[in-house]
Amino acid sequence: MVECANFLAGRGHSVSVLSAEFAEGVLAADVHRVAVPVKSSQAILRNRTYRRGATAALAALRTQRSGPTVHAAFGVVCPPGGVLWVPSVHAEWLKISRAHRDWKGRLKQRLNLFHPFILRLEREYFGGRRYRRLIALTPRIRDELMEHYGVPAGDIDMLPNGYNPAEFHPGRRAELRDKVRAELGYGPSDRVLVFVANELERKGFFPLIRAVARLKDPSLRVLVAGRVSIEAHAGMLQSLGLAGRVTCVGPSADVARYFAAGDLFVLPTYYEAWGLVIVEALATGVPVLTSRLAGAAVAVQEGRTGLLLDDPHDEAEIAGKIDRILRSRWASPQDISASVQAYRWEKVLTRYEEILRANCA
Repeated sequence: MVECANFLAGRGHSVSVLSAEFAEGVLAADVHRVAVPVKSSQAILRNRTYRRGATAALAALRTQRSGPTVHAAFGVVCPPGGVLWVPSVHAEWLKISRAHRDWKGRLKQRLNLFHPFILRLEREYFGGRRYRRLIALTPRIRDELMEHYGVPAGDIDMLPNGYNPAEFHPGRRAELRDKVRAELGYGPSDRVLVFVANELERKGFFPLIRAVARLKDPSLRVLVAGRVSIEAHAGMLQSLGLAGRVTCVGPSADVARYFAAGDLFVLPTYYEAWGLVIVEALATGVPVLTSRLAGAAVAVQEGRTGLLLDDPHDEAEIAGKIDRILRSRWASPQDISASVQAYRWEKVLTRYEEILRANCA
């Protein structure tokens, strides 16, 4: 949303952003900010309150003489009636996750009230055709919208997310690499696998660390960045012989620093609508190992810029492909970065602007 707002404002459009929170220095100065008060810390109440408040704020904007001619949305908790860039289909994620969980995991999932809440919003937004236009990140997302909610193919455009080349490029990686590795306590012979995610199970963290343990290579390190904690799994890491070899740095507004420290980006995800971090890692010049189930797997040139996993649950396959990448010669960081030039934000957002123009009121 931030990239879209700043790009459109830079193209001379009048842009208003509705949000519950605003961080300083993120949005361009000429982007109009509309705060939507949300006080609850409970996820369902926060989302419900936001949707109600944002819908009212949008209606108020429309009454103004210079009110918006098109409403861009980025999730089903946004006000209905917009051009919605669909990040994922929750119904599909639930179907996949249930197939891989034991009865305790499925029961826990069924008791989580957040899931039926999001499903209801999806049914209302997609099934009820409460949109002006939908943008799917990938053909797979388009197919999921059609399968789960009967969305007509003619209602859907396809457009991936992009990356910022000012943040993610090989020159910055070379500049930061030694400094960040020193800060994290890595030695010259350590080989660092970077894992970036805001959740552990779906992104394949547990098969990954079992694969690392299987390799029995004391030089391997796992660097975890994102809104996750591994403290609850300290016993498991100890039993696998990985105590002290898995570092969690928490969320970061500059994940490129951690790509710079890495030798390989690994994301054995088993549901990923797109996976922008995959493209960002490649743009930084880091080879990638990810699942064929990730939408952004299309950006990986197998055997040249990385490898793809057939089964992200198979720790033996993960271990074998980690070992193969670390032992083999790959494209240079500059060539790896050049392979994803088509995903630069300015190229993606030029097409996004065309879609919005075509859907103005």
